[in-house]
Amino acid sequence: MTRERYPFLFGSQYYRAPTPEPECWEADFDNLQTLGFNAVKFFVQWRWSHRAPDRFYFDDLDPLMDLAAEHGLGVTLNFILDVAPVWLYEAHPDARQITNHGRVIEPYAVGHRSVGGHPGPCYRHPGALADRQRFVAAAVDHFRAHPALQMWDVWNEPELCFPQRIPDLETMACYCPHCRGGFLAWLQGKYGELDRLNAVWGRCYETWPQVEMPRGNGTVTDFVDWREFHLDTMTGEARWRLEVVRERDPEHVRYLHVVPNTWFSAVTCADDFAMAEPCEVFAASMNGLPSVALHALSAARGKVCYNVESHLNFGSTDMHQPRVELPRVLADFLPQLGLGIKGFLFWQYRAETLGLESPAWGLVKPDGSSRPVTEAVRRFWATLQPHAEALRQAVPALAPVGVWRSRKNEIFHFCLQGQVNGLNAAMEAWINGLYWDSVPCRVVSGGMLEAGELAGLKLLVMPVGYYLTQAEAEQLDRWVRDGGVVVCEAHLGGYNGTTGRHSRVLPGCGLAESWGLCETDSTSARHLRLGEAQAFDDPALPEDVRKALRDFGATGGTFFPIRMAGGALVWGAHRYAELSGDGLESLGSFDGQVPCLGRKQVGRGTVFYCGTNLGQAAERDPAGLLAILRLAVAAAGIAPTARAELPGTVHADLLADEAGPRFAVVVSRAEREQAVTIGAPSRWRGLFTGVTWKAGAPVTVPAGFADLLTAESAA
Repeated sequence: MTRERYPFLFGSQYYRAPTPEPECWEADFDNLQTLGFNAVKFFVQWRWSHRAPDRFYFDDLDPLMDLAAEHGLGVTLNFILDVAPVWLYEAHPDARQITNHGRVIEPYAVGHRSVGGHPGPCYRHPGALADRQRFVAAAVDHFRAHPALQMWDVWNEPELCFPQRIPDLETMACYCPHCRGGFLAWLQGKYGELDRLNAVWGRCYETWPQVEMPRGNGTVTDFVDWREFHLDTMTGEARWRLEVVRERDPEHVRYLHVVPNTWFSAVTCADDFAMAEPCEVFAASMNGLPSVALHALSAARGKVCYNVESHLNFGSTDMHQPRVELPRVLADFLPQLGLGIKGFLFWQYRAETLGLESPAWGLVKPDGSSRPVTEAVRRFWATLQPHAEALRQAVPALAPVGVWRSRKNEIFHFCLQGQVNGLNAAMEAWINGLYWDSVPCRVVSGGMLEAGELAGLKLLVMPVGYYLTQAEAEQLDRWVRDGGVVVCEAHLGGYNGTTGRHSRVLPGCGLAESWGLCETDSTSARHLRLGEAQAFDDPALPEDVRKALRDFGATGGTFFPIRMAGGALVWGAHRYAELSGDGLESLGSFDGQVPCLGRKQVGRGTVFYCGTNLGQAAERDPAGLLAILRLAVAAAGIAPTARAELPGTVHADLLADEAGPRFAVVVSRAEREQAVTIGAPSRWRGLFTGVTWKAGAPVTVPAGFADLLTAESAA
């Protein structure tokens, strides 16, 4: 059977041995066909399918592949290698991972790996690596000629070790001898000479074998190197998996899928951008939150990108899954389509019956009967399917706004705070601010900034960019002077990752001198106090705000008030820095005199410097973030895709092919109806609502509106 290489996928994950059991299969595949699905996914689990060193078991997957072929379903086979066979540790007793505190991680079963053998061996153990490679090769050889095979997913949600998606020094891995040897080689490759490492780390080692593995995060640079070594190890693991599949089966698509970096972290060692680079297509587990899809799509860098694990049907034994009807499907899937996602696989078709993930995650009940989501998904796909091929070919324009995310800066923030939740929340706040103003944006990695890969960007937002390398700072400076607009938060480049030292003047890494702008004084927001002359107790303010101001004046706190130049009151958070510089325009002040928010022309570009963390302040009130963001968008000459009667409540995306605009996605989070105007030069019709739109003319949409519009004609 000849299949489209990059189809629009619509289907479901089906089999994670040993469930669903064989007696379910025939009826389930009949129903998958009735629903109109075109794709299905099966797990290929190392422990389950590699029963002895020289014995492979595919007796369950073979009939499932045949059923898929009979029902016209393309199959993705998903390797699960974090379930090591029992015999592996008999052959390689030293292959187990070791935590920071010396705990040897014994293989065990968890809810999502019920066959046991989790988390698998150390990725650096040579014998375990050879055995993994042998299993992958055997599975590829066995299935590559099957007519149902469509794609290989070589890694399901990469993470370094046993579930520690919230990074923790105590459980951090791996500290085995193989990782130590690999780390020393990695350091020699990075620093070359031991004297250079000593200078950056602040040490006095006399030989390379004396170099210790970092156990704590207090000295920053060594810890950043340690986690970057593991990030590179994980990327190397991804590369060999993809390469083995390519060598043995070049005819079928190969990829891996991540949990985007808003959830997993650089500290637990998953780098979306690095892992996407060797993939033919890219994919992720995701939902309709803007930041999630944007991270995956940005890492894909123009490659076809899928949602291969939709989490609409989440739940557990203790919290059964929600009732999902068509409006919820539209609100989740349509924003992903608008951003550029090219298909969906649900997790999963039949509700789980094994362990604490039961009886949830299913498009149907444990007995195979329908749920509300079953009909909702059928209706969604019946409407979308006639347009799927056109949707596959239509893409959004390259976004003119970037939001910077550096894995080094993320590891640095773990050093500061022992977690990355605050950084993630700040990232989400800036992305949401842009998204709900209908300003297209993308994520720019630290590596991209270092390499000067900023083509097409007019505006770059840098949330809490405390840790910069010298190369990042120099590229940023060059880009701004050439006409770029940057929004940055307090203490930009305060820690120089190249020298391993805190900068003496902020912004650091030479930016203060180059931009003629500096932080003249700084403190924690908790140390601030309101003075009598600051006049923030404005009778026109709501009483809850006046109370917050009185409380802050007495005790300080995380959030502090800033009076904007136009008179509006907004909130800063966590950090406070006073700013000065020739030509600096004050945009806001805490004390009514010295700016802590400012704008300055630098070369042909503009710097919006925030002497606080407006992203973090959005937890209390996003007004300050939105005020600065809207000024910066205007300064960069960027027009939003749509305009709403209620600012900050509507998002619209345009998808075009070679002939011009083909689709638009419009979603509203407003709690009441409002007028929305799309600027694209087309007449549009809503596929799900039937509403007709005309370019430049406002259309009234109800609360919670979500629709996919097709271009019918010129305006």
